[in-house]
Amino acid sequence: MKTLTFLMAITLTSISFASPGAGHSHDHGHGHSHGEAPTISKEKTGEIGRTHIQRLVKEKKIDSSWLNSDFDKSVIKKNEWLVTFNNKNGVKGKKLYIFLKKSGEFVAANFTGK
Repeated sequence: MKTLTFLMAITLTSISFASPGAGHSHDHGHGHSHGEAPTISKEKTGEIGRTHIQRLVKEKKIDSSWLNSDFDKSVIKKNEWLVTFNNKNGVKGKKLYIFLKKSGEFVAANFTGK
């Protein structure tokens, strides 16, 4: 009987150590995971794009008329969001392309879409 109890205890212990997600997180106390960040919603991309327009105007990288631009659309292309805004009063261009990672971080902005 002691042998059976001992074998069951060893089996249960080894299973708990070997199983994935054995009751602890894998963030190692850093507050982040090493997997891919979740994809933000299409609706959220417009808000994030607008924030970057404000930042780019403040940094004088685009003219202030872009503060009154119209959100056009958001699509996923080549594994990132492409967010476009239209501005009929734009000095350098009439359409601004903002590239975001799927998780929402800024990648780039330009008037060519490339």
